[in-house]
Amino acid sequence: MSHAVPEALSIDPLTREAFAPYGDVLGGGQTPTGILINAGTTLKIDAVDPVLSAQDGHPKLFVYRTQAQALPLILSMLECHQLGSQTFVPLADLSFVVVVARSASDTASPQPDLSTLRAFWVDGHQGVTLAPGIWHHPLISLHDGELVVLERAALQTDCLIHPLLTAVTLKARAL
Repeated sequence: MSHAVPEALSIDPLTREAFAPYGDVLGGGQTPTGILINAGTTLKIDAVDPVLSAQDGHPKLFVYRTQAQALPLILSMLECHQLGSQTFVPLADLSFVVVVARSASDTASPQPDLSTLRAFWVDGHQGVTLAPGIWHHPLISLHDGELVVLERAALQTDCLIHPLLTAVTLKARAL
């Protein structure tokens, strides 16, 4: 399996199909099926259940306040939560970028498969759930703002850090 680090990474639009190897997309009008509730004024759409209870973990809601970062941006590390998913839901239409990679299956210790490194634009009307074991860069937003984050909380820390020995430049792509 190739673990080559790309020199540059462009940001792609977020679609369910493109993001499926890394987790799930929430909202954004991409799921038209559900059941009508509230006297027919609300469509209740089933989302994939988060994974939060491994090794005595429990669900915990947080508000993350993010500071704007400018593109191009040099990426120098990735992190991974092996025991739980993370769900990011923007507040007030905050758009952000999610950089993800799958875990390598041919290594003795957990590390990212950098040949699967992708960047997605989350337009502020969608959220994402990162599956357990997905490597990702810390939050990247082009504007100051807040997100609600649902993640696993436990006494045992579940955050692996992988420095990128070769930096990757994240650059904008016309969306």
